[in-house]
Amino acid sequence: MAFFRKPILLIMLVVIMTNLGSTTAAVYEVGDSSGWTFNYNYEQWAASKHFQLGDVLIFNYDPHFHNVRQVDKKNYNDCTDHNPLASFNTGSDTLTLETPGLYYFMCDIPSHCASRLRFQIKIDMPKVIPTDPETPPPPSPDPNKSFPNIPGYPAKNPATSSNASSLSKCTWWCKKMLLTLFVASSMFLTMV
Repeated sequence: MAFFRKPILLIMLVVIMTNLGSTTAAVYEVGDSSGWTFNYNYEQWAASKHFQLGDVLIFNYDPHFHNVRQVDKKNYNDCTDHNPLASFNTGSDTLTLETPGLYYFMCDIPSHCASRLRFQIKIDMPKVIPTDPETPPPPSPDPNKSFPNIPGYPAKNPATSSNASSLSKCTWWCKKMLLTLFVASSMFLTMV
């Protein structure tokens, strides 16, 4: 049994590392080495990046001269900060992009936003990656179809039942995390 333990652990470690590598968030310093200041095109900077869920933005600036406000689209377009969604003013602020959608950032000190000290980004929902692109998806179940009344077999279509598996509602990253947890727990049990 000890002979098989090392190769199994190596395979499990490779699987875990693969899953962790694919879910690693990127960290972006807004404005790169220029930071959050004047004379920089932040719209162009943002357009050159591919932001994803979990990515982190770091705003570096002199808090005596600037701040950061996360605002809605109307306030962004008007360069106003009525009811900002978030306010930052430490000079070294970090924000994790946790939900998909549009994010709008600006400095609300008079004339700074109008001087292009602002940008917007879009975070899309993660795309579902099929496990086998050559296999077509199964046909949608017919909600009117009944299954045979066989003992132990449900009479209703399980796909339309309210007791449908919660795993089927799990997104691809959720399934990846479940797999990672399973592999990690299996690895832990083999080490004990």
